[in-house]
Amino acid sequence: MKIMPSLAYPLSSSSSSSFLTLHSYNKILFNNQLIFESNILKYENLRYDSISCRHTRTRESNSTSPATLVKEPHKYFDRVLITVRSGDGGHGAVLRMPTQSAVAKSHGKLAKENPWKKSSLKRDFDGSLILPMGGHGGDVVIYADEGKDTLLEFHNKRRYNAKRGGNVDSMGVLSSQLRGGLAAPTLRIPVPLGTVVKHKRGKLFSDLAHPGDEVLVARGGRGGISLLEVPENRRKRMTTLTTNIMRDDTDKVLVLGQHGEEVSLELILRVVADVGLVGLPNAGKSTLLAAITHAKPDIADYPFTTLMPNLGRLDGDPTLGAEKYSSEATLADLPGLIEGAHLGKGLGRNFLRHLRRTRLLVHVIDAAAENPVNDYRTVKEELRMYNPDYLERPFIVVLNKIDLPEARDKLQSLTEEILKIGCDKVTSETELSSEDAVKSLSTEDAEADLLSSVTSVKDKRDKEIEDYPRPLAVVGVSVLKGIMIQEMLKEIRAALRKC
Repeated sequence: MKIMPSLAYPLSSSSSSSFLTLHSYNKILFNNQLIFESNILKYENLRYDSISCRHTRTRESNSTSPATLVKEPHKYFDRVLITVRSGDGGHGAVLRMPTQSAVAKSHGKLAKENPWKKSSLKRDFDGSLILPMGGHGGDVVIYADEGKDTLLEFHNKRRYNAKRGGNVDSMGVLSSQLRGGLAAPTLRIPVPLGTVVKHKRGKLFSDLAHPGDEVLVARGGRGGISLLEVPENRRKRMTTLTTNIMRDDTDKVLVLGQHGEEVSLELILRVVADVGLVGLPNAGKSTLLAAITHAKPDIADYPFTTLMPNLGRLDGDPTLGAEKYSSEATLADLPGLIEGAHLGKGLGRNFLRHLRRTRLLVHVIDAAAENPVNDYRTVKEELRMYNPDYLERPFIVVLNKIDLPEARDKLQSLTEEILKIGCDKVTSETELSSEDAVKSLSTEDAEADLLSSVTSVKDKRDKEIEDYPRPLAVVGVSVLKGIMIQEMLKEIRAALRKC
């Protein structure tokens, strides 16, 4: 029996069904799966096959629409993926040495008066010829800018390309007027303070926590060199002047400039603040921020008014005299937490990453609520589930709305109950910073140390709220009425001095 493959039959496609069908003597179309069917024909003992297959199209994720950014900015303001590409290097050129007639024509009278004078080509200090090169491609630099607040603008434009270097502008003849290609300018991309620049695969480039910090994320390509094309009988003599002699056509690849780098980056914003305000929705965090700073956050009588962190600048302690300005602090008002935020309820808890740079936490509690102590425990539990280290930081508790009768009557008992939650001192080992830890780890102990660090984090999460420190102070205030505001500021400044 002869076995013959399917011959070149017409190939048809249907845009509506997205199918390709290979027609043979048995025309069969299958809709949802790839089926191989063999039909053996008795005529002349030949075997024919028919195959039907379906297109597989990759569904590309659409970029965030401007309407979505306006409607839900809290989902996109602190994280974005972008792609940057540095510029290619400019090309060099293949040049020839000028002839005597060309030199005489270019020098005019001077050449006639002194025909033996050498042409004024560019030379190095050792007498070798300096040949022009293609321009360097533009680098890509990301730097911290105090004028930026969010990463929303990067959702509209996710690709940034630097310019390529200039080519060597020549007509094929080496001359003193020949110049190298112009280097392309560096592409500088501003980001807010506190932006962490990471490779898409997880490699950390830099943490831009201070004004003026910058990091080079893509280096521009180098420009191509220029080669001299000389007759074979003169190559040995010309090698004393320059090594850039073209020996054959394969050397022309050196004239081409190098390609630039293309990198996919993940930008993560972590707000730079000294004090973080945390609490349930409608506890009065935004009102407190507006009362003690010049910030103007959105304030309303419905939950989750704050969708993105608001920053405000707290004035320094006036009792310090000349050191008043060095004691200023930045406050960050975070969106409200609710029970089950670690499971995605409410606004979730991803915005808690903005507490990583804070030195002090301020728990704002509605003292007029039904169970303020339970609200306090709820917030601490969500912080523990996200990052146990947050509970080991110094913090104070602010009981808000004490101007209301239901809050004023139980202020003393609330203060005593909150101070009972926690212990006096937590024994914690001194932790190295991430950079110092990486430098100090040896190759053979890296895996063991990583395993021990994971175990320590698990042990911290197994601890109860009572095993963490008590608050430094519990203050009752009424932000709207201006009651006990100065006492609260005194406690905040005192706590910052201890941090």
